[in-house]
Amino acid sequence: MKIDIPLGVRVYNRKETEEIEYILKKIRKIFERWGYERIILPTFEYYDVHKRGLSKNLREKTFKPIDRTTGDILALRSDFTAQVARYYASLKEKDKPKRYYYLGRIFRYYSPKSNKLWENFQLGLELIGVPRLEAEAEIISIAVMSLRELNIKNYQIDINNIKIYKVLKEILALSEEEYLIFMDIIKQRKKFLFYTDVNQYINDIIPSCKPDKTQISENLKSLQKKINDNVDIKSFIDTILENQFDIESLKELINSVKDYSGLVSALNELIDIYSILEEYEVNENIIFDLGEPREFSYYTGIVFEIFIQDFEKQIGQGGRYDNLMEKYDGSIPAVGFAFNILNIWEYLSSKNLLNIPSKRDFYIIDTSNNKRRAYKIAKKLREKGYNVARDILDRDYRKSLEFAIKEGYKNVILIFEDNEKEICLCKRVDVKNLNNFEECKELSCNEIDCEEIACKKFDIKTFLESIKIKEER
Repeated sequence: MKIDIPLGVRVYNRKETEEIEYILKKIRKIFERWGYERIILPTFEYYDVHKRGLSKNLREKTFKPIDRTTGDILALRSDFTAQVARYYASLKEKDKPKRYYYLGRIFRYYSPKSNKLWENFQLGLELIGVPRLEAEAEIISIAVMSLRELNIKNYQIDINNIKIYKVLKEILALSEEEYLIFMDIIKQRKKFLFYTDVNQYINDIIPSCKPDKTQISENLKSLQKKINDNVDIKSFIDTILENQFDIESLKELINSVKDYSGLVSALNELIDIYSILEEYEVNENIIFDLGEPREFSYYTGIVFEIFIQDFEKQIGQGGRYDNLMEKYDGSIPAVGFAFNILNIWEYLSSKNLLNIPSKRDFYIIDTSNNKRRAYKIAKKLREKGYNVARDILDRDYRKSLEFAIKEGYKNVILIFEDNEKEICLCKRVDVKNLNNFEECKELSCNEIDCEEIACKKFDIKTFLESIKIKEER
C-alpha cells in the first residue's frame, strides 16, 4: 500500500511544529502592537477573480481545481495580497486606514527539479488607504521589530523604487514589448551589450517556451539601440545593475542624473524613506538595490526584500501597490509585506537559535488500581493552566518514565499503589548542579534508580496547594 505524500509538501513533527508556532507567536505579537487586526481568508477562490491580481508568472504557478457541481475553475491561494485587495474592495464601507494581517498557506507549482515546496507558510500585513511614504516606513519598521523579537541581527533590507523603471521607459520611449524585455534583463542583472545574439537572450530569460524569435530579435535590437544612443542613461543602467548603494552613494547617484527630473524624484523618495526610518531608529542594515525589481507586477512604488547574511533564501518581501484595487473595483493606495515563515524557521533552526521551553509541564504515571488520585491531580493542575498528560498504557513504570523524559516533559509524577498520600515528583537534572530540582541532594528515591533523574517525595495535598497558577508567556 502506498502511503507517501505528493511532491512539494511535507509533514512537520512535534518539535518542528512548536518551533514554527513560536516564530508565528513572536511576529504576531509585534503586528498586533502596531494596531493590525487579523482576518482569515479562504484557501481557494474563483480563479477568474483571483487571477486579476496576479502576474502572468504567478497565474501559471496557481493550482486550479474544478468545482464538481458548476464546473467553475477555482484557484488555490497563490498570493495573499490579491485576496486582501478583493476582500477590501468588496466592503460597502471602506474606512481608511485599515490595518490587516493574515496567516496561512500559499500554494504555488514549481518544477520537481527545483526542490521547492509547493505549500508554504506566510505571515504578512497590509496597510490600506495611506498614500504617504510613512506607510512604507511603518511596514519596514514592523519587519525590523519582528526580526529583533526573533533575535535575528544580521538581516539586510534591500529597498528599491519601481518608479525608476517607469521613468526609464518614458525617457527611452520604449514600446510595451521592449519594456518587457528591458525588465527581463534587469531581473537577470545583465548588461545590455551582453546580448548580441537573440538565442542567448531566449536561453537565459525564457527557456521554457517557444517565442517568436524574429519579433524578439527586432525588439531586442531596437531596445539596445535606444539605450546605446543615450550615454547618460546607459551609464545609469549599468551602474544600478553592477552596484548596491548606501545612503551616501545614493545621493551621489542622484547628482549623476540631475538633468532627469523623473529619476531624481524617484530616487529622492528613497532618500525620504531612509530619513523616516532613521527617525524610527530602524535604519541599520538598509541597502538600496536598484537593479532588483520585485516579481509581482502589481507593485507601483517602493519595494523591498529581506535577507539574512550567509543565508541564501529570501525571508520577506513587500512594497506599494496603489493600482491593485482597480482590478477589484476601486482605486485605493496600499502597502504590504509578508514573511516566508519556513525560511525564517530554517535559518533559526540551522543556527540553533530555537531553544524553546517545553510546553509539556506534567506527565502522570499511576501504577495503582484506583486512578482517582491521578484524575484529581491532573484536574487541579489543568485548572491552574498547566499542560498535563497521563500514562494510560499497562506497562512497567520505568518504561513510562523513560518515555516521558524522552518526550520532553518537565515533570513526571509517579503514584505508587502502596503510597496512598504521597507522590514522587521527578525531573531530569544536570548531575553537576543538583540544585536545579528544589535543592534536591539525592539522585534517586527508593523506587527510582536513574542517574539522570532527581526525585522528591511530596504529600499530595501539600503539593497541589504549593503549585501556583501558571502565567502564560
